[in-house]
Amino acid sequence: SQLGTEKSASKEQSVSQVSLYCISSTMSTPNDTVITKIESTYPKAMTNEDLIAKVADILKPYGYGESTLLASALCCDEVNRELERDFRGTYGDHFSMGGLAGFAFGGVTSFGAMAHHIPVGGSCLVVYGPHVGVDSNGNVGKINRRGRIAAGACCGSATAAAGFVQSVRECKIVVDSYDDLPDVVDAQQHFVGTMLLPYGDRLAAADEPAAELPLALYDAQSEMMDEIVEAGCQEVHDPGRIALLGGVQINTPQGMSDYFLPLRFEIRDNKNNLIDTLLWEE
Repeated sequence: SQLGTEKSASKEQSVSQVSLYCISSTMSTPNDTVITKIESTYPKAMTNEDLIAKVADILKPYGYGESTLLASALCCDEVNRELERDFRGTYGDHFSMGGLAGFAFGGVTSFGAMAHHIPVGGSCLVVYGPHVGVDSNGNVGKINRRGRIAAGACCGSATAAAGFVQSVRECKIVVDSYDDLPDVVDAQQHFVGTMLLPYGDRLAAADEPAAELPLALYDAQSEMMDEIVEAGCQEVHDPGRIALLGGVQINTPQGMSDYFLPLRFEIRDNKNNLIDTLLWEE
């Protein structure tokens, strides 16, 4: 009937309008709100493009180029693939060591496997760290995701871990019982929460806990990465080197470049001796 046809057309129009809204809410262009928030919260952060150009230029004298293997320990969230794709243009496909929140859950075994994949005579570059979103309204810890109407948590795993730490501080969760849970189906999140526990006071004292959260996670992940490299460095064959680039990945609304806050950049030999500290000052 005509009435049925009109209702059907109206329904299709409504669905179309919602779909259009979902898409337009994530299609953004660079805006002052996001950039200003990033610059004020993480003053030394830089765009992916600037980061990769800087890293490639610094590593070139050490023989980095076509014979380099890129390894990453970044969160499995889909928004973090952009940095890997951007690095791929310089160093090719990457070896993934990361899991939830950016912890290198592949551990020593994955580092050893990665080392055995390095082209003969080449070296590796390990990029690692947690991530945090800044949404179109300048909120740290949020991100506008493709096809979603409202901004959501970013990093979700980190946010959940911070909630767990707060519950422990408020004695709502007894740590001993949490440690005893053999929750294999959510083992990575269990680990993230446990690793964040020592930073509870730091997060509680922060003026902006959402902005401090990735910095605390970075410290925990750096300690873990140090242990992995110490245990697996000998798997890199001479004259191969190990470059470590650690920091915080900053995700932005679609249409803008992501940013990266470099906190560590150094190169080591296969006995874990520091060759040079490469982190720039500006």
